[in-house]
Amino acid sequence: MIVLLPGMDGTGILLRPFVDLLPNGIDVKVISYPEDTYLTYEQLAERVLGVVPRSEPYVIIAESYSGPVACLIAAHPALFRSRAPACMLRWLLMDADTPPEMISEAQDVIARVRPEVMAQRLRDSLSADFAPILRDCTVRIVCLSPESDRLLGTRWLRGFLAAKPGIETVQIAGPHSILQCAPASCLAVLQKTGVFGDS
Repeated sequence: MIVLLPGMDGTGILLRPFVDLLPNGIDVKVISYPEDTYLTYEQLAERVLGVVPRSEPYVIIAESYSGPVACLIAAHPALFRSRAPACMLRWLLMDADTPPEMISEAQDVIARVRPEVMAQRLRDSLSADFAPILRDCTVRIVCLSPESDRLLGTRWLRGFLAAKPGIETVQIAGPHSILQCAPASCLAVLQKTGVFGDS
């Protein structure tokens, strides 16, 4: 299922051109917000969580204003109470070449952690700002940057470089979970940079 969250108008009406172009067979739910009542982002997220599927995977597409709503939903404990869908892990963290066994192991590992703990960690990661710490850092920093990071894109790297232009960055072909999906490439790069010393 695709769940569409509206722009600032909150009606969802302006999403019709996009919905009309979706292939047949795709179940779509367009969310609308109250037209006569102001709700905070937190209240909107709770409202959306009340209508999305509980036992089947879904994809959220959030337009403009609703971006923070999608982030709050992604960081909600309810999202972690069921087994993480393989398609979501493959799309966000891994890629099409990731073996099913690795996907399954990731699902098992995530399920080991309490939902509230996972949700809080995700909220912290979305709101973290360590620019002042980076600016004052005097040690060498080598950053491995996945070329196909669907989860964070390149915004995080731009933020790092803005805070600390001297960070050494190396792009590696692969998804967000680069150490799991391209371990040999990561090790080769780290060895080449000399971070392991003479070993």
